[in-house]
Order: sequence, then structure tokens, then C-alpha cells
Amino acid sequence: MPAPLPYPVRVLVKGSSLVVMTPERDGAPGEYTFPRWIQNGLLDRGRPCEIDNRGVAGEPTRKAFNTWEAQVMAGCPDVVVYGYAYYECIHSLLPHWLERYVNTYNGRTGPVRTRFRGYLVRPLWKVLAQMQRVVDGHLADRVFRWRAQRIAKNYSLLIRRTRSRAAGSPLVFVLSLLGPGGRAGGWFPGMQSRIDTMNKALVEMLETLDDPGVVLVPVGELAAALNPPEDPVPDGMHYTPRMRRSIGNWIAAEIDRRFDPIPPDRAS
Repeated sequence: MPAPLPYPVRVLVKGSSLVVMTPERDGAPGEYTFPRWIQNGLLDRGRPCEIDNRGVAGEPTRKAFNTWEAQVMAGCPDVVVYGYAYYECIHSLLPHWLERYVNTYNGRTGPVRTRFRGYLVRPLWKVLAQMQRVVDGHLADRVFRWRAQRIAKNYSLLIRRTRSRAAGSPLVFVLSLLGPGGRAGGWFPGMQSRIDTMNKALVEMLETLDDPGVVLVPVGELAAALNPPEDPVPDGMHYTPRMRRSIGNWIAAEIDRRFDPIPPDRAS
């Protein structure tokens, strides 16, 4: 009778477009999202795994509760990676629902829908975005500070529920946030200030949680360590292939370090 295979580590990833986007228009095969590089990194270390990427572009933190029971509680993962709080830092004024309607990835076409979106909604969106661009630089993070605390409160509740016995107490990773790259800083002059405020709120949130099973992923340090250096978010917001690989491999190494060695009688 063959020896039983080792049990796989189940990793669930949830978040906004940071966890699902590969923005290179000429991307070559193998330029995966960073959750795929978590899988590759674990397999490179001889640790079987199952990766479930449930990211949704444009999903704010509060929406994570809508699918928590089905994806986290029912899925019973060993590890959960959260990539939230970034989307809320992008727009200072424009509403979430309008931005997602204009820039949706799964919108349907049709003679009325296509014309309505192309000739009315998108031109209106561009005008509003230009207006926001002017106002955004003056607002900076003054309006955002109270909002960052509210986001962190939701995030903290999400993590505490995830770490509860009801969900199996999985290890939780939280992505820290990078500022805008490329031309995004020009379109969103106050975004860097909002990112700084949100990162500070995330650090304070983890300090308050004081839970060794919750780990902040040092995305900024990983970006600074890229060799040769590069803009880690040249499209303005989403990671380059090397950056995605760096994040995935860091998380994989941390998972492997924190989990018990595979028992000899369970090795393949």
C-alpha cells in the first residue's frame, strides 16, 4: 500500500483588484497573480497546498462580510490572506457604485447598454474624475482620517471573526499598502496621503489585536528590495510580475515557517 500523501495547506485569498489583476497587456504565460506564487512557493518548499483566490476588483472592506460565511467559515482554510483597504484610498469623492459601473469587468453588452455606457456614463465619469482631480489635492487626508478609522474597525472585526474557533482559527495575513505609481499620483493627488493614513491605521489595528496569528505583509519593504529596482506599480496601482512573485514567495516562506514540519509517516 503506498504511503499516504501529506495533508495540503488550504489558503484562501480575499481582497480587491490587488489580488486578481495582472495588468500587463503583453503579459507572457506564467505571469501569475501573487496568490498563484504563494502556491508555487509552497510547492517549491515541498509543502502541498490548495489556493482559493476569491478576490473581486473594486471590493471595499465592508463587502468582505457578505461572503465570509460561505468562503471563510464553510471553507475552513488553514491560512487567510486579506488584501483590503486599498480601494477605499483611491477616490476621495466619487462613489463606489458609479466607479464599478463604469469600470466593471463583467458588464454585458447590447444596443442600449453599450450606447448608454459609451455615450453617456463614461463621458460623464471622465468629467467627474477631472473635477475630483482638482479637489483631491486640496482635501489630502483631512476628510479621510475618520474614514480610515471606520475601515480599520471593519477590518479588525473581519480578522477577529476569521481567527475565531467558528472559522477554525486560521493564520491571517494582511497586506500593507503601496502608494500610487505611474501617472496615478497625478490623477489622485491626495492618494499617497490616504495610503499613509491607512497604513498607520493598519499598524495600530494589528497592535490592538495583539495576536501572533495575524501577520502584516511588508509590501513596501519587498518593493524596496527589488533588484534591479523598478516601479512596483507602473500602471498606477497594480503589482508588476516581479512584485507579485516577491509577495507570494514571502507569504509562502512565512506559512512554511509557521506550520509544523510534515511528519515522516505522512511524507510522500
